[in-house]
Amino acid sequence: MTHQLIKFASALFFSFMAISAVQGQGASQSDREYWVHTLLKIADPVLSNLSKDQLKKNIPVGRSSSAKASSREFVTHMESVGRTIAGIAPWLELGPDKTAEGQLRDKYIKMVCKGLKNSVNPHADDYFNSTATRQILVNSAFLIQGLLQAPTQLWGNLDDKTQQRLIEQWKSTRTMKPGNNNWLLFSAMVECGLKSFGNEWNFEVIEKAISSHEQWYKGDGVYGDGENFHLDYYNSYVIHPMLLQVLKVVVKYDSSYQTLLDKEWKRFVRYAEIQERMIAPDGSYPVLGRSVSYRSAAFQVLGASALFHQLPSSLKVGQVRGAMTAMLKRLFEQPGTFDKNGWLTIGVCGEQPELGDSYLSTPCVYLCSLGFLPLGLPADDVFWTAPLSPWTSIKAFSGEEFPIDKFMKP
Repeated sequence: MTHQLIKFASALFFSFMAISAVQGQGASQSDREYWVHTLLKIADPVLSNLSKDQLKKNIPVGRSSSAKASSREFVTHMESVGRTIAGIAPWLELGPDKTAEGQLRDKYIKMVCKGLKNSVNPHADDYFNSTATRQILVNSAFLIQGLLQAPTQLWGNLDDKTQQRLIEQWKSTRTMKPGNNNWLLFSAMVECGLKSFGNEWNFEVIEKAISSHEQWYKGDGVYGDGENFHLDYYNSYVIHPMLLQVLKVVVKYDSSYQTLLDKEWKRFVRYAEIQERMIAPDGSYPVLGRSVSYRSAAFQVLGASALFHQLPSSLKVGQVRGAMTAMLKRLFEQPGTFDKNGWLTIGVCGEQPELGDSYLSTPCVYLCSLGFLPLGLPADDVFWTAPLSPWTSIKAFSGEEFPIDKFMKP
């Protein structure tokens, strides 16, 4: 009996400590308010400067301590744009309303649309020269990812000329041959954007991306990045989210792909289940593989599963919100994560330039915006209203009962 009481008290203590840490800002600020505040702290420097045609002028082009200057540095400012918009788009698609949050959305919808107009205006300082570097393919793919999530508030509020210029820019990337890895999905996303917004596509590009990733599936919800397995977060940064989006677009025009979409949903949800177990009681997680400076984008799949109401049955909504909030606080409240002017720095938790890869510069790290996708759920959604509950690692390391993990059969 005494042993059981000690076990129960221990579980309550660790749960209380973790949940108290999540609440952090105090009872006056809800989790959702904290998420909105943090996302806008990240996104505002990018979007406000682009809307003023000053992004290229003001964004720092910091490099990791191992990187060398590259030929794309004069256009690297664009790498922050598609990534930021991909993360903020679901929230913006909720549209303006009379609430304080709704007024913020109105402000940033207008800011994004004005900024995108500058990005494709050849006479603007922030013009994205589509022939300058292959990175325009990457930026286009992430931008399309965002626009597909906000067809009304973003794409629908662009003027006709800006829409046509974007379509022409996306077409220009067809001359850029992607690597035989996750880059195939960048090209496939561009074709899906052209079909969704311009009514044309090169389906062979999409077919190659889908069939290649089907061959590269390793099991238990994980794909290889090409033929080989990489122990990193690219299944969350790119592979699962873009493959799912591509298949969702494709089935609108060819129902024979529904079987593959159903299969991808099962793999996607399994990977989300794995991700929840990776978040420690204090919000930290394993630092594995390359591109770790993308920070919260490592949990894009978990957040997207919540956004799409496709969380694994083994997880309570309150434990997912708790785990993700703890993760966000761990990352973005560390001194040094933002520089004195509010720009993100290179690192995982604070400024750690040694963690930047050779290809990475400051604008790239704005991929972290993709860690905020559940903000696309309205404030009265159960994700935001459900009571907090301990996530798996809290239960596991406080002696509390938790479900045993099981691999997903092929």
